[in-house]
Amino acid sequence: MKILILNALKEWILKAFSEDTWKELAESSGLGVEQFRDGDKVFSDDRFALLLAKMVKLLNLEEAEIIEQFVHYWMTDFAPRIYSYYLKKSATAKEFVLGIFQMNNLLCKLFPNKHLSMVDYQEIDRKTIAAVYPSEKALVDIVAILRGVNSQFTDRFTIRKINPHSVEIKFEKQEEV
Repeated sequence: MKILILNALKEWILKAFSEDTWKELAESSGLGVEQFRDGDKVFSDDRFALLLAKMVKLLNLEEAEIIEQFVHYWMTDFAPRIYSYYLKKSATAKEFVLGIFQMNNLLCKLFPNKHLSMVDYQEIDRKTIAAVYPSEKALVDIVAILRGVNSQFTDRFTIRKINPHSVEIKFEKQEEV
């Protein structure tokens, strides 16, 4: 999943700054300039911290500013394409939902910011996921996205709001393992 974040960072740098800026950042960080190297597919948290430090120096911006601008880009330009990626990658609705939650939480871990919060989720059983999100508005947004993609899968799911911050997602059928 981190390779998706690297791809988003590369796109953002190219769009917001320049190709020369991306080349300098990629070279100084040990990333592939044209395409990411095999080792970048398992990009460690330490390497992300180093990459962010190099971005601060190269872009002459505070870390908080970089995170703010990147997360804005992620949410407005990149994330809508992520959903289609997960739709194609996921064989079931449950895989899709878990993939979106995992990507959200990874982004929050690597780039803590005020726009996104971790989704605290738990698989209650094979057919049920309970999810808690600290912001009611953000939970409403996630529920709307999930309802929008429900028609894309044969294993439908229902979403029941438990309280302003929690939902229960029940999958109608799960194949026997």
